[in-house]
Amino acid sequence: MSRDDIAFHRSFKPRWGPVNSLICVKDEMAGYSHWKQKLSLFSEGRDIVLLEVGPSAESQEMVDAQIKQSTIDQVDGVPFARLAQVNFEQFAKASNTVPSDSERLIWQLANILFNDEIDDDISAGVPPQLRSKYSHRIKKDRLSRLWEGIVRERNAHAVGQAGSAEERAIYLLCSHRVEEACNVLTTSQNFHLATLVSQIGRDPTTRQDMSQQVEMWRQHNVYSEMNEPIRALYELLAGNALRSEGKAGGALEDRASTFTFSERFELDWFQAFGLRLWYGISDDDPLEAAVAKFAHDLETGQEPAFPCPPHQDKDRGVWHTSKDTLGRESPLWVLLQAYSATVGAAKSASLHALELPAAFQPQSVSGDKLSNRLSFQLSRVLAAALGQFDRLSINVAHMDQLVWDYAWELSASGELARTLFVLLHLSRGSDRERAIQEILARFAAHLPDPLTPEGSPNTTWHHLTNDLQLPEGWIWVSKALYARDTGDAAREVDFLVRGKNWDDAHATFCRIVGPTAVIEHDYATLETLLSGFGEGPERNVRGWASGGGVYEDFLRLATARSGQRDPHRLNRLVNALVTMGETIGHSSGVEGLEERVAFKEMSRVVARWTVQEDAKAIELSRVLQLPLTGDARLVQTAEMSRRYYSVVMAGGY
Repeated sequence: MSRDDIAFHRSFKPRWGPVNSLICVKDEMAGYSHWKQKLSLFSEGRDIVLLEVGPSAESQEMVDAQIKQSTIDQVDGVPFARLAQVNFEQFAKASNTVPSDSERLIWQLANILFNDEIDDDISAGVPPQLRSKYSHRIKKDRLSRLWEGIVRERNAHAVGQAGSAEERAIYLLCSHRVEEACNVLTTSQNFHLATLVSQIGRDPTTRQDMSQQVEMWRQHNVYSEMNEPIRALYELLAGNALRSEGKAGGALEDRASTFTFSERFELDWFQAFGLRLWYGISDDDPLEAAVAKFAHDLETGQEPAFPCPPHQDKDRGVWHTSKDTLGRESPLWVLLQAYSATVGAAKSASLHALELPAAFQPQSVSGDKLSNRLSFQLSRVLAAALGQFDRLSINVAHMDQLVWDYAWELSASGELARTLFVLLHLSRGSDRERAIQEILARFAAHLPDPLTPEGSPNTTWHHLTNDLQLPEGWIWVSKALYARDTGDAAREVDFLVRGKNWDDAHATFCRIVGPTAVIEHDYATLETLLSGFGEGPERNVRGWASGGGVYEDFLRLATARSGQRDPHRLNRLVNALVTMGETIGHSSGVEGLEERVAFKEMSRVVARWTVQEDAKAIELSRVLQLPLTGDARLVQTAEMSRRYYSVVMAGGY
């Protein structure tokens, strides 16, 4: 084997441990904030660590904003959550609490694109009766202001690094600082170009004239006498924000280079799109016209500034060689495309079809495959706000998988309530029911009671049963499972009864709790649990007469005053014990031992009652058929013989 193969076989491979833990070499997961070290050991000459998922660093305010806007309805007895009406402004305000600047920009852009009810200084400058007519201009102005801020923050030092006045003007125009660009050109004594730049992007006629002028310069070899920044300025004046075509043939002195603005001036996609937004379309054109231009240039491979996700800024253009860009684009660009292809008026073929949630893959949105919150929210919000379109489809199976992934992330961090809320978005009722019950069982040790120890209503219980509309029975069953796991059978029965899981409660009561209470003479526990089955339990519980009914009859007789025991109940109890005696007589071993002991104990007590005061209630021969122990049967036989001969002797006199 080669050296690499030997190193591979000798390496310690990461593997999953118990309960979402990860076993790996200590240094392999350094820098991953999702994991925290649980224990460490030294093995095979290296440190091996057991890692578990740490607390989530995600902003919970964003999830709470979605919860407030969601409605939860019962569908076939299972709660189902959906966004009834999306309020993008609330998401934009909540995003101020997140540490990520890129996420704040995402929600701000979504609010600008899909919220027509924004009341700001831009809309205030338009009379209310004209706002609907100029809504596209208002929206484009809002986008323009947001984009200016993004570009200026990302490229604050670009102007200072420019080599000439014209190049500085280019960088200033990339952030829509037209007045400053004119000042730079004026200072450099280029008054003619400064005058033209002051009118950039406004008049379609001027743009068309300049386009014709540029073409004439190219044909008459004038371009070879201009440097590239000046050529770029004239191209922008002509409405061309992509590249400057030169001339490759002819005399050497007549040749001119061909260059794209993004490559020549090292522009990112924010600057490249901004050039189209500000100078590639007219003032009356909607913003989706700029989106269509940029999409066309990307689709044809002419624009090298690919809209990569924020965490891939250093690798710009790495995806541009592939036409498969779904899930690999900046979420800002996805939002622009989604708006243009649905709400906007753009119908350009360059806008490729989007699919949710593939367009918002976690690795593209957050740069981390284990951070699903933003992908989940963006997919849900857009699906609720836009619905199905020709160029926007929703893959239900993948949406459900994103729900599973995000729910796992939350549950591993101990977020019970939010995990349940997320799982309520699963499309199939059976999946929702199974998933919620599994999560409740996993968090059973921490599930609340309806009341706090002080007797006040428990807010967590209210949230689960009222806000999330979880059936109370699901919670009680999970608590019962935990009680069974800890060996507390009495609480298990109590929880099952509260959850109206009558048959399971009855089975546990008859198998463990009832026999134990009889053996220990714990009549208080018997009374509490039997009362939980309510009035007429035989209507709800199968086999009550031969199970819980036996313990109920025994309890009523045991707690009755001497001489006041109900003969009918006593006779029924004796008959039931005789019948059970025939059944338990064929069983042996440890299984069912407590039941056998309890029935023998009840039989002994019943036999004593008949000896002491209730001989006329039943036939004495029937008592001998009870499952008595040897000494109890001896005592009972002797007493019956004594009574019999007492009657005989009394009759003789």
